[in-house]
Amino acid sequence: MADGKKKSKKQSKINWSHEQGPLLGAANAASAAMAVAAVGSLPEVGMEWWVPAAAGAVATTASVARGSGEQPLLSRLYRGGRWAGFAAWTAYALASGGPWDVAAMSSLGIGAITAGVLQPVSRSFEIAAEDRRAAEGEIKRRAGIAGEWEARINRICRFSRPGVEVSDLVEWKMPDPNNPGATRKTGMSIVVDLPAGQSSWKTIAAKAEALAADADLPDGCGIEVASHGSRRRVLMLVSTVDALADDIPAGDDYSPLSIYDDLPTCMHRDGSYGGINLKWQAGVLIGATGSGKSAHLSLIMRQLLRCKDVIVMGIDFNGGKAFRPFLKPWLEGRASRPAIDWVATTPKEAELMLDFLLGAIPVRSSGYAALMAQANDDKVPATPSVPHIQVITDEAADLPRNIKGKLVELSNRSRGVSIRMLTCALRAVSGGGDQLPKELIAQAAVRVAMRVNEDTELQRLYGYSRGLPKADEMHAAGYGLLQADPARLPRLMKGLLVKPEDSYQAALATDDRRPVMDEITVNVNREAYEERWDRARDWLGVDTLPAIRSAPSSSQESGEGSGTAVKERERIDLNSLDLKDAAARARAKRRELEERNRARRGEPAKDEFDAIIAASFDADPDPLPTEDHGEVPELLKVALRLCGDGDRVHYKAVAAEAGLEAEDVRELLRLIDIEPFDNSFRWNGTKARGYFRDQLEDAAARIRRGELAVPPELRDAM
Repeated sequence: MADGKKKSKKQSKINWSHEQGPLLGAANAASAAMAVAAVGSLPEVGMEWWVPAAAGAVATTASVARGSGEQPLLSRLYRGGRWAGFAAWTAYALASGGPWDVAAMSSLGIGAITAGVLQPVSRSFEIAAEDRRAAEGEIKRRAGIAGEWEARINRICRFSRPGVEVSDLVEWKMPDPNNPGATRKTGMSIVVDLPAGQSSWKTIAAKAEALAADADLPDGCGIEVASHGSRRRVLMLVSTVDALADDIPAGDDYSPLSIYDDLPTCMHRDGSYGGINLKWQAGVLIGATGSGKSAHLSLIMRQLLRCKDVIVMGIDFNGGKAFRPFLKPWLEGRASRPAIDWVATTPKEAELMLDFLLGAIPVRSSGYAALMAQANDDKVPATPSVPHIQVITDEAADLPRNIKGKLVELSNRSRGVSIRMLTCALRAVSGGGDQLPKELIAQAAVRVAMRVNEDTELQRLYGYSRGLPKADEMHAAGYGLLQADPARLPRLMKGLLVKPEDSYQAALATDDRRPVMDEITVNVNREAYEERWDRARDWLGVDTLPAIRSAPSSSQESGEGSGTAVKERERIDLNSLDLKDAAARARAKRRELEERNRARRGEPAKDEFDAIIAASFDADPDPLPTEDHGEVPELLKVALRLCGDGDRVHYKAVAAEAGLEAEDVRELLRLIDIEPFDNSFRWNGTKARGYFRDQLEDAAARIRRGELAVPPELRDAM
């Protein structure tokens, strides 16, 4: 209690001395002047008028003289004038016999008000002067730092006169990972202009280590050097705090991303976060045993799973070890579908997967021609309905030669249809049957090297640049080099720390936004795709597999508006596009593949087969296979039948045919994720809202595959 009282007393004292406003201060000064005049005019005191006048003159002189080199002239004149004004009034009041005269009281009030009004003006000039002094001090301090670095560079790099000039210097304020919302100073950026005829930025890059030693930078800190707009302008990134000394946890952020976003993967030596973008670029990840390569690969997959428009496929001949943790929630029945869409653990399965993806290149290119045209792009845009396919290959150097050849072909041809690759290996050695193909390394614009044992490993991956960081700068697991852009030099980094259980949590947390493979791609080889997990039971070690359920209908909607940095041109809403031509091409391609498979099995052509079925069962023509009628609800079959040869149908027409209310049709089909389009369209001469055939066929296909359960109310609706 005693401490509390002391603290309270001290606090009130501080408030009393510092919290006087301009009017209150003037009022206090006027009260003091009036009190002096009142007491001094008493007969027993008899103060002479010249006493306050002399005191005021001394105070005025002191106020004007004080801080003559610091405070602005107006502030000094204001303070002196206030002393002079109140002293003069006191002297006048004493000379006239007392302060109680009406004229004297009025003049005191006017003077107090004037002093109170002018005080903020004076204070604003003082604040401006203080800011100016602080800025001048900062400029002098930075000029001193710039001068030190100019002298250091000239001395270490042995530039003759005139030497280098520091044209800009900016100190970094980076986020503090240990204190969310706070920042810390971790170093500075220095822009250096080289003198004419004094070599290029590589001259300074070659002396980066010597410059760091001369500046006596702390352990773990260093200097990164790059060109800055011209050959004679150099950017030096000087770290003064070892931002990578502690582990940088990836945290529990599973918020939605897009494949168009940079995926956060690391922190650089300057304390800034770094990442990779895999939408248009292939990638390579290497690292020696124990370097943290597997953990970094797990981190990248975790960030990919956060994307609402990405499907991940994997090749791993080590028993699927890299991908198994992400599949565990599905195997336990806690996730609706596997986080990794397809995993190949044998050469036969890898060949099947790669043939499927190679076959998808022309099919996607033709099937989404209208989509590309409306997006004004010659490449397939990625959306939740047409997901980007990311193929991740672990330990690629050990793959058979024919698999490597298919990987090279896929890398060379698939960029335009939104299929990209990330290839992982222990070393970036090309040539020879047991190494990475040279073409894969050449095509990789994103290059990540975790800790390696020799500088030559880095030189093989990044080239023999004199400005390349050394292998010994990556002194622990988790350190590495990142080149996210081929136009920039690789930078030292430390990967965000993930733990083994993070893979499980990532798969579970992102299950509600995971896209399904689009029908156009599935139709390349439906049988191989739909039976991929049946073939995986041996290496998964299970006799039965959980059902692949559809994600909640809100899953894709939850991703929209997530604030991701996707360019508006690339954020395509398929519901606003006319896919008539794409759907027709996809159906034609599907018919072609079906006929080819029938001919291979020795079965009759589809027209003959339909005629046999119609004659045997006297059934009406139906766009769905007869053997699936027991699974697809009657209402969905009615909607498909009404589409006829067209690509759309009004839901009111479906309601009339089914004997239901239009609103009932909407609610029932909404149970299987079928929503009417926002805009009305013309069908059979009238304009109204309804469904496109692609929607209906996609739902029917998902029901046939067991991915979409039919609620009882829909099954019993007709």
